[in-house]
Amino acid sequence: MAEKILKVKMWDDDKGGRWKWNVQDICGEVLCVSQFTLLASTDKGNKPSFHKSANGETARKLYDAFYSKIESLYTPDKVRNGVFQAMMDVGLVNDGPVTIEINTDPPKMDNPTGFEANGDGGTLKTKIHKTFTLPAELLE
Repeated sequence: MAEKILKVKMWDDDKGGRWKWNVQDICGEVLCVSQFTLLASTDKGNKPSFHKSANGETARKLYDAFYSKIESLYTPDKVRNGVFQAMMDVGLVNDGPVTIEINTDPPKMDNPTGFEANGDGGTLKTKIHKTFTLPAELLE
């Protein structure tokens, strides 16, 4: 995801060619802001549910890993960090009527939850409906 964000071509070139340059080409800055709460579901009514979101500790580790990766792949003084779990008032200039959604297709893991296959006396009280991947260092 970090590599994709840095390489996606969203800016015009000097000759007016559309979608030619990425943030690195224009020496732009990157503002990383955690948006884990965007994973709300309204499948069961009108009240948002965040049951599919990571817990705070896991979310922070995932976000920190993502931010570190962006910083390592680009110029650190051009990468800025938002405040994790803070109410933020961020202003921006929207340059055009476009929204780009970037998805990744992570490799499947045999046991993404870390729970034992046979259970451990009833700790797991729900079914897992979605495959997801955590960085290996979070599974240790």
